[in-house]
Amino acid sequence: MDLIDTPNPNAKKILVEHDYEIAIYINKESQELSGVAKQLIEINGVESIFTGPGFLTLTKEKSGDWSLINNDILNKFDTI
Repeated sequence: MDLIDTPNPNAKKILVEHDYEIAIYINKESQELSGVAKQLIEINGVESIFTGPGFLTLTKEKSGDWSLINNDILNKFDTI
């Protein structure tokens, strides 16, 4: 699994099938969250997730480090 660069240096896209509504924002305060977004939003440094058809866009906190976040994502997907 790779994170794909976007024009925003604080956001990266992951190609993944999901059952979420399209064009919603998920953050740590989102209620009744489940599935892959729940796993991803719990990663240290991830601020929010935007859902699109066949992808999720992760936005990191300003102080977040993509190399650490990417490693945590790979570890999460090994267990999902």
